[in-house]
Amino acid sequence: MIIRSHTSPSVGRPREFVLDEAVRKAMGVFWDRGYHDASLPDLLEGMEISRGSFYKAFVDKRGVYLRALDVYIEDAIRKLGEILHANPSPKAAIREAFSRQVEESSGKEGLRGCFVVLSAVEMLPVDEEVSARIARLFRRLQDVYAAAIIRAQALGEIDPGLDERTLARFLVCQIQGMRVLGKTGADRDDTRAMVDFALKPLD
Repeated sequence: MIIRSHTSPSVGRPREFVLDEAVRKAMGVFWDRGYHDASLPDLLEGMEISRGSFYKAFVDKRGVYLRALDVYIEDAIRKLGEILHANPSPKAAIREAFSRQVEESSGKEGLRGCFVVLSAVEMLPVDEEVSARIARLFRRLQDVYAAAIIRAQALGEIDPGLDERTLARFLVCQIQGMRVLGKTGADRDDTRAMVDFALKPLD
């Protein structure tokens, strides 16, 4: 979707920006500053749009923040789904998904943390709209993992006696804990060892 704004007299012609791109740039601002500390000038600079274009597309700061959360959530679900379906072995695919999480929970990326976790810490439990979005994300992540576990059980890769919902919930909790530890500068090797231990129920 292209938004056109006529509020840039110095250029003298409509300024264009892609809406999704602007939302992703806003996400970066909120990710680094948090919702409450991100000012409108911060957002306008980060999104590289005019004030008029901002209000036309998003109405206010809260509007673009909720859009940014939605984009992050859809990206997370899509990426996980791609990983879990990329390998004919569901069990190996789950391990691959956790290997990716090790990288995201280590080094510079780990120090930045997870946008949703940071949002939960800042906005919950007071903000019901944000709370609903984050709860929905965790439910959907559990659904995706549970489906992979069921496929693995059907192939004899995971004990069919294990409850897929409980195991999926455990895996999602493990991931979120890794992302929090990543904010403290967790060592990559330590995180990888923790993952090996956490995935023992899959053996």
